[in-house]
Amino acid sequence: MIAAIGVLLSLGTVYTLVLRNRPETARKLNIVLVTADTLRADRLPAYGYSRVATPSIDALAAKGVVFDNAHTVVPLTLPSHSSMFTGTYPMHHGVRDNGGYYLGEEQETLAETLQQAGYRTGGFVAAFVLDGRWGLTQGFDHYYDDFDFKKYETIALDTVQRPGGEVLDEALEWMDGVKDGPFFSWLHFYDVHTPYEPPEPFSSQYQGYPGSRYDGEIAYLDSLIGRIDRWLTDNALAEDTIVVFIGDHGESLGQHEETTHGFFIYDATMKIPFIIRAPYRHIPQGMRVEAQVRSIDLMPTLLDLVGLAIPAPVQGTSLASLVTGDADDLNLFAYSESLYPRNHYGWSELKSIRNEDYHFIDAPRPELFDVRSDPLERENIASQRAATLSQLKAELDRVVTTFSVDGIDQKGPESLDAETQQQLAALGYLGTPSKVTIDPDRPLADPKDKIELFNLIKRAGSESSEGRLDDAMSTIDRILGEDTDILEAHNIRGNLFAKLGAHEDAVVAYQDAIARDPEYKPALFGLAVTYQELGRIADAEAGYRHILELDPRDNRANFSLARILADRRDFDDAIAVLNDAVDIGSEQAGLHNLMAECYLGLEDYERAEKEVERTLSINPEFPTAYYNLALIHEGRGELGSAIDAYVKEIEVAPKDYKAHFNVAKLYGSRRQPEKMKRHFELAIEHNEEFAIGHFYLAKLHLDNGNLELAQQLATKGVDLGPEPKMAPFGHFILADIYNRQGRLQDAERELLTARRLQGS
Repeated sequence: MIAAIGVLLSLGTVYTLVLRNRPETARKLNIVLVTADTLRADRLPAYGYSRVATPSIDALAAKGVVFDNAHTVVPLTLPSHSSMFTGTYPMHHGVRDNGGYYLGEEQETLAETLQQAGYRTGGFVAAFVLDGRWGLTQGFDHYYDDFDFKKYETIALDTVQRPGGEVLDEALEWMDGVKDGPFFSWLHFYDVHTPYEPPEPFSSQYQGYPGSRYDGEIAYLDSLIGRIDRWLTDNALAEDTIVVFIGDHGESLGQHEETTHGFFIYDATMKIPFIIRAPYRHIPQGMRVEAQVRSIDLMPTLLDLVGLAIPAPVQGTSLASLVTGDADDLNLFAYSESLYPRNHYGWSELKSIRNEDYHFIDAPRPELFDVRSDPLERENIASQRAATLSQLKAELDRVVTTFSVDGIDQKGPESLDAETQQQLAALGYLGTPSKVTIDPDRPLADPKDKIELFNLIKRAGSESSEGRLDDAMSTIDRILGEDTDILEAHNIRGNLFAKLGAHEDAVVAYQDAIARDPEYKPALFGLAVTYQELGRIADAEAGYRHILELDPRDNRANFSLARILADRRDFDDAIAVLNDAVDIGSEQAGLHNLMAECYLGLEDYERAEKEVERTLSINPEFPTAYYNLALIHEGRGELGSAIDAYVKEIEVAPKDYKAHFNVAKLYGSRRQPEKMKRHFELAIEHNEEFAIGHFYLAKLHLDNGNLELAQQLATKGVDLGPEPKMAPFGHFILADIYNRQGRLQDAERELLTARRLQGS
């Protein structure tokens, strides 16, 4: 009997589920969590699909527990993962969309709970939408995001994602260092997300039928799961590790006319694969659970399986009794939502409730589906099942009322810095972190009636990003011809005009959006930027100040306003504005760099240098930071250090013509004529409109006796219209050239012109 108890204790802490009063003696089990982005459950053989081979996922299912009826809460990556990691609904944790929403520090995550229990924790993500800035780093000892936007600038849009192989390489390297355990490793794979570009040999193996590229990505994903399993086996950890495979949301693939995900909440995007393999003898292998479960149940289930207390705020339910076979059904309802149509377009939001039999979607025209007989949700039976609809509506209202935080629906997205907006747009998330103001007296449109327009809006955004501006404008005109109140369409139209250089037309387009919603920040910002392009600086300044009245946290407006103030040498005011910027010390390299410029303008070199140091500590290759450092050294008379800083700036930004120009002058003072000449040449090569650069290079050739080339350069510099204080210099050079050529009348004319300009 004593020997038998010893065997039981060696099997792991999960036996506390059965032997609740027996003390824990075995070490905690490791957890490997794999989240597969954009993976539909019904595209896996484990869920009945036959056109793709997934031997590794099949093996995981054969040794684990497969949940046939698992659903996510939001068809978008960040809010879905936020719910998985906190075990709470979006109306509790507050993350309702990608970008602009942040998981607050007050939320307790799975990683935090495990970390506090002695686990070493590592997170490895494949897409910028899960970058650490959004709040999911909480509780992780190591978080692999490290997305460098410069790396992606020459790559086609929607390809800005990290291949799963890179994620896995980084994760396994970290796991090699913590395999003595216990450890929690989260791997996020983004490959099944658009664009569907499977690597070889999967690209060749899957082609020629609708959805084949999607299947190819799934096959590649399966190969990654195989590598994880081999690592666990090779390190003798398979029997000491819980492995979870779960999707964050699905992909519509054309169902209900939605091509991707995020807009609707049908099962195509809400039903997800969910498999748990736990190394316990009393957990049946290959078991299937038909009961309804949810992604919010992931956190409490894992904590229960490793014998840890579930935090009080968790709203999900432990599925341990289903995993062990002690229960058949927990009678759970799956809640889901998409606020995307409301927040971005002013159409109705969508919320739903689901059990094993029915799916009710609360919309202006309610929908009810018998998901057992109609799994593709083709027939709306709401009018035929009034009693069922009423019961499910009551349950939906109960869930929303019970689990919502007061005021959560009034919470809007927070502002993003310009770099983040660029990165999100590159990932295909075309919206902006701005919540459309809705007239409370106006009925909201049913998203079902707007799907064609939604698809057109996404198409216009893609066409614009790809440089197909005429196609994008045609698409936008079609959209506005059908619905003139779509703010994003007016905003895209303004952006298109701005790209085309038609700034006056851009002003009108932005104003059309603002007339419909005076607080629509994307159009307000676009209008202010366009005013700057038109030289209407006072109007631009007023625009940025208005944005800051609406949202003092808008760092883009802070930066742009400070830029205007700095350009007119109001350095103290610019510094005050920059000091109002949010989280200036965390990641805003541009804000610190502009602060350095302002202190330079005030000749406060000590503070300027500190700001440059902060800039470079955030981003060691931030353009113009080393340029500012060089100016600081010049101001102090440290010319050798200034040259070194200019050289570093040119390494970081080879086309920085000002750096080439300044270092050329310093090389001249050091009597290094060849270097001086080369950098003057590079200055005007990288900016052909740089009049002063032409003058200095002309003077160099004049001193070397190359009068013809000097004349060409000086003449071009004059024709370029230099700033007034430098204009006389060009004419003095021409006067000298003509004098040496014996063209005395021309020389006299240029000399008089130079003196006249000096006097003015």
